[in-house]
Amino acid sequence: MSELELLDRIARTSVRRAGTVLGVGDDAAVLEGAPAIVVTTDLLVEDVHFRRAHCTLRDIGHKAVAVSLSDLAAMGAAPRALFVGLAAPAGALDTAGHDELRAGMDALAAAHGATIAGGDLTRGPALMLAVTAVGTLDDPSDAVTRAGAHPGDVLAVTGPLGGAVAGRALADDPDLAGRVPDAAALRAADSRPQPRVSAGRRLATAGAHAMLDCSDGLLLDADRLARASGVRVVVDLDAVPLAAGVAAVADALGREADLMAATGGEDFELIVALDEGGLARARAAGVGLHVVGSIEAGADGLRLRRHGRPVAPPRELGWAHDV
Repeated sequence: MSELELLDRIARTSVRRAGTVLGVGDDAAVLEGAPAIVVTTDLLVEDVHFRRAHCTLRDIGHKAVAVSLSDLAAMGAAPRALFVGLAAPAGALDTAGHDELRAGMDALAAAHGATIAGGDLTRGPALMLAVTAVGTLDDPSDAVTRAGAHPGDVLAVTGPLGGAVAGRALADDPDLAGRVPDAAALRAADSRPQPRVSAGRRLATAGAHAMLDCSDGLLLDADRLARASGVRVVVDLDAVPLAAGVAAVADALGREADLMAATGGEDFELIVALDEGGLARARAAGVGLHVVGSIEAGADGLRLRRHGRPVAPPRELGWAHDV
């Protein structure tokens, strides 16, 4: 069973009980409270989400926190605390290794005003980190979900895409890395992604109708937004902003740069649907937005265009794995 099939099954069979405003099916859950509590959790596993040969322990700690903070950003929430579960094989981490891992986590947590407030340690077959992030909203109704996009909205992203997938390709092929001027920045995009926490809060204030993070790829996540909102999302591949160096990597790999950037995932930019007024307010608030498509009536998911003409979607819309 694929990850997406299992997630869909869990969402369809989950029961939301008293005290939970928003449960399974979005970037984070929202719980009643004053302020409202926003909670998300993510699990990173060695050789599934990262490879020790390609990144430092500080990188791994940073990324584990970034993934969960990005989910809070997608809801428009302010981070407050993080809880970290760590498993590792016996002898895999010495004291210096634990310190490096924790330094990566704490530096990013501190940058966003969050405290690493607890967690758990155990032995396991591989290095694994489970991070639960807790944030707040003034009111539960302030949460920006995936389900609010309206026909007539524009679809936008907060930054260039494709850096992470290109960075992974460079890690796999050091010879290619030597031929790409932007190799260091692309590797950093993969190993140390930056969650758009401030942008998420400003987008919520600007009146964003729907939002989620671009963790699994623009096309896959835009399709999720479309289905959650009951609308059609049209993505203009010509408008997909490419991180510097992505086109060179795509050309070397014999891939179309726009599709590589739109399906690669792990960029952790935000995907947002908002009307023209919200777009203007967000830009006035300093949020850099790239319009990549539009929202139309019609509950039939994702459509693609290139040079103004319809394009058949690729077989794989984004990053997913079997579970």
